[in-house]
Amino acid sequence: MKQHVFFKRSSKPLALLAKVSMVALGVGLSACGGESKQEADYFDAQLDVVCEKVVIDGDSAIVCDYNRVRKQHVTEIPYSAIASDYELVKLDNDNPDAFLSTQYSPIVISENYIGVHCYEFYPFKLFRRSDGKYLRDIGGYGQGPGEYSMVKCAQIDEKNNRIYILPSLQKKILIYDLEGKYLSDIPLQNLTNQNFYLDTEKKHLYVTSSLGPRHEAFLQMLDLNGNIIQELTSKEYDIRGFHLNCGNCNANAYNLDLINNDGFFYNPNPDIDVNDGLYWTTEADRKNPHTVMDFFCYYIPEENRLSPQFAIKNMEDQRFIHELKSYFVVETSMSTYGVSEEKLKSTKILIDKRTLKGCVFDGIRLPSGIFMDWYTSLCQSRDGYFLINVFGSKLKECIEKMDRTKLSPSEEEELKKLEALIYDGKEDCNVIMIGKLK
Repeated sequence: MKQHVFFKRSSKPLALLAKVSMVALGVGLSACGGESKQEADYFDAQLDVVCEKVVIDGDSAIVCDYNRVRKQHVTEIPYSAIASDYELVKLDNDNPDAFLSTQYSPIVISENYIGVHCYEFYPFKLFRRSDGKYLRDIGGYGQGPGEYSMVKCAQIDEKNNRIYILPSLQKKILIYDLEGKYLSDIPLQNLTNQNFYLDTEKKHLYVTSSLGPRHEAFLQMLDLNGNIIQELTSKEYDIRGFHLNCGNCNANAYNLDLINNDGFFYNPNPDIDVNDGLYWTTEADRKNPHTVMDFFCYYIPEENRLSPQFAIKNMEDQRFIHELKSYFVVETSMSTYGVSEEKLKSTKILIDKRTLKGCVFDGIRLPSGIFMDWYTSLCQSRDGYFLINVFGSKLKECIEKMDRTKLSPSEEEELKKLEALIYDGKEDCNVIMIGKLK
């Protein structure tokens, strides 16, 4: 099984800086309709090739030219072009303990459960997937056994009756059963404020860490007792000052997602303590920084190395790049904290890994006919599934702006299902939309 990151090798003039972004997890049911394939084919037929394949140290990678892809603007991408199946789950809004502080809260899903955490001082909350009923908090706020301040990320292992939680600023991963009982923890070697993924079959734990300018490990593979099996360090890759986020990803691998910002610079001399940022290996790179490419890479655990897979060049904006099953996605918006809805409508790029075609797009047309153009349109997708976690009030706003005369019969039917969930006369709710990525 391959695993992946977003990275560069020191032997090439590549650049890297990053911040953290979380991606949520999902699973899907039911079908979309007969016109799906036609819509997807039509979408693909309108695009031109905007990428080329290159070889980096023996690895084949895709490089997208932003100057080419920006000329292809698609207003909306049909849901059927990226996903099949469509499931709606309304989370419990009767129980006050089920309250979620944000609509973009990261979630993890198993066959029968949905788990949600809010990054803030709220415990991890477990819901029943079939009807969204709130079941219980897992752990809680505090400093005692099984307690934490904030949840950085989590994973549900329903098969083995386990929930794993990585708290912020703690050197351990907490283990609970599905009834919420605290069982034990896995000690970590470093103070890890990033992310983890547990391979439950191989019983390997992958942990990523933030780095400063020193030669520290940014990725470690551990056993379930916290012992290091192997690791990658910034010394091996000449990397300074970045943050990583990993999770069970959409290409049947686990990924480390980076947010790039080529507006900062870093002196590659490890003896000089300067601000984190990009570094350049040659004088020519410093003079022309935006030709330097930031690569998304796979981590190959069998060889303990990174394999470059995707980069976008000639793009000056901050951007977040992640991978779906068939596509790479680039977004320029990276945070939902203190950001207006208008600012969440950022530049979004979709690249087909097979055809090398791509476009800038405004949003996605959901099976209900709702035009979804806000941040997290695709970046919450995880484990091969499309996923959105959004307030019912946000969906009501979208419905009020719709022209229902332009809906197809299948869209009208899906919209009625959604309205039955959110127009119930009760308080606002969180709606989870789930589909299977193509």
